[in-house]
Amino acid sequence: MNAKVGFAVLGAMALAACEPGTVSTKPDVPEGPKIEIVEATRTGDTTSVAMRYKDGGAIPLEDEGRAALRAASIACMEGETPITDTRTRTAGLLTVNVFCVGLQTSDEVVDGSGLRS
Repeated sequence: MNAKVGFAVLGAMALAACEPGTVSTKPDVPEGPKIEIVEATRTGDTTSVAMRYKDGGAIPLEDEGRAALRAASIACMEGETPITDTRTRTAGLLTVNVFCVGLQTSDEVVDGSGLRS
């Protein structure tokens, strides 16, 4: 059996081993206590999201990544991509700043003939 046929057979076996219905289209989201958004404010292209646990507890450092994902999920408008930035802690609240990046397109033609080369 040549290498191409061998790889094709291995690929078919791997696909056959998959159980139907086990493929998920949702991203894996870490689980933990519910996070409450206390305040979200946007200035320009940056949204500041202050949050804590639903029971009023402070979000510990080891759960900060999940909190940043939660902040990014609500911070930007449709068509924008969230990028988590700085994080601060004040009075039991974790504040995550999220930078929202959007790509805009235009039919405008720019004449670059006057630019230096």
